[in-house]
Amino acid sequence: MKSTRYIVALIVTFILEAVLCIYFLGQMNIDHNDPVKINECLKSVEMNYGDSSSYVSSVDYSILSSDGDLIFSTRSGLSESINEAVKNSDTILDVDLGGDTGKMIVHNDTKELITSCKKNMTVTIISVTAVQLIVLLSYFSYLHKNITKPFMSMNVFASRVAEGDLDVPLYMDKKHLFGSFTEAFDIMRTELKKARNAEKKANDDKKEMVAKLSHDIKTPIASIKSTSEIGYELAKEEKIKDYFNLINVKSDQITLLVDNLFNSSVNDITQIAVEPSPYDSSILIGMIRSSDHLKRAGDFEVPSCKIFADKIRLQQAIDNIFMNSYKYADTDISVTVTTDDDMIRIKIKDYGPGVEEEELPLLKNKYERGKNSKDKDGAGLGLYLTNYFMEHMEGKLILENEEDGFAATLCIRTI
Repeated sequence: MKSTRYIVALIVTFILEAVLCIYFLGQMNIDHNDPVKINECLKSVEMNYGDSSSYVSSVDYSILSSDGDLIFSTRSGLSESINEAVKNSDTILDVDLGGDTGKMIVHNDTKELITSCKKNMTVTIISVTAVQLIVLLSYFSYLHKNITKPFMSMNVFASRVAEGDLDVPLYMDKKHLFGSFTEAFDIMRTELKKARNAEKKANDDKKEMVAKLSHDIKTPIASIKSTSEIGYELAKEEKIKDYFNLINVKSDQITLLVDNLFNSSVNDITQIAVEPSPYDSSILIGMIRSSDHLKRAGDFEVPSCKIFADKIRLQQAIDNIFMNSYKYADTDISVTVTTDDDMIRIKIKDYGPGVEEEELPLLKNKYERGKNSKDKDGAGLGLYLTNYFMEHMEGKLILENEEDGFAATLCIRTI
């Protein structure tokens, strides 16, 4: 693993630093003034006095006359008097200078050696420390990239999953330590999303089925109620009237229960399936007649063409228009079916008071009702669903006030 390499590199730098420091410390204790060399230089001066070119200079030294004057030096910077030699701890030897006794001062380079060793040790420590810092920074960068950052990403990912956000995938990189874990986490996210979508679809399908059945029950109940009302009016015996009245009351109770069931189901459904298919326009006749169970619509004709619609949703849309007309207008109804361009238009008109102009755009919204609905049962979902169905069949719903009533037009796409 890369982390082992970084640790080994650090250990190597520490060992190298220790070895170099020991070496430089050892150099300080070496006596560079070899007695043999000193003696060789001394003899060469005594034997060749006056010919400095023949002097051996294997060590640094200077020659003083018997009067203490400097007469020779192997290089500059050496002691030029006995006092300087004593201060520098130089070696002082007597030398025969052609009958006079002079002094040979052998230079003591210990101070220079210590200074040089200190300098070398300082450079070594700084260089090795710089290398160690680079190794440490590289190691921390490696840890951040391969451990800290992936761990933080997994932490953020876990928080998002806990909050229900299952759409953003987790970046997977098998090179770092958490590579296999991130892959497993992302698989978990995918499976959770599938399970949630499946659960949501199952719940929506169940609620949609309840809403559909609730809506489908309302039409026969309305027919039963209208028939019982006619029977009540035609009955002559009180006992028979009581029976018809009981049917009326129970029909109202069933209608109320069905409305509550329908409203609660539709309220939780986020999307209702609409699946349009090609049909002959002749099916519209049966749909309109089925919705008009009170037989208030007069005669009408349907032009022959092919329409693109969801038969069940279109029936529900027509039912909603007729039910609203019965509830709010309670008048005769006229139905006009025309074609233009790529649409067939079913105009269902009553002769009631209509609605205020500023309310017209709001009637297609969920839970919106006109001011004339205060004393009427309902939840404001009929026209909302009708508009929803028509738009998902690539058609539209048009609501408008007319001089003598209110009209709702269902525009269905033709093919």
